[in-house]
Amino acid sequence: MFGQLGIEGDDAFEFIEAFANRFSVDMSGYRWYFHHAEERVNTGSLFFRSPDQRVERIAITPDILAEAIRTKQWPLQYPTHRLQSVRWDIRLNQALVVVPLFLLALWVWRRFVS
Repeated sequence: MFGQLGIEGDDAFEFIEAFANRFSVDMSGYRWYFHHAEERVNTGSLFFRSPDQRVERIAITPDILAEAIRTKQWPLQYPTHRLQSVRWDIRLNQALVVVPLFLLALWVWRRFVS
């Protein structure tokens, strides 16, 4: 359903959250990375795969949503998988922001303060 409608990232998260709230569905078993990608541009994923790139997508169908409404819990059992304890793609993104800022601050310090 998400793929057919072009729903990814924040839009998908908002849909699932609204669905869970509207129908009082326990979503504790929901694993987003099986169903859609993240919202933002992830430069780090060029070098390290994000969770949604590590698993095969599973489509969310109206039947799955209907079952969730009927049982009041997320009905899917996901395949066995393992996620890394550290999101290296995000760590690289953080480094791409922090390192240049640190170097700029160091340059400003040396140029104007020292």
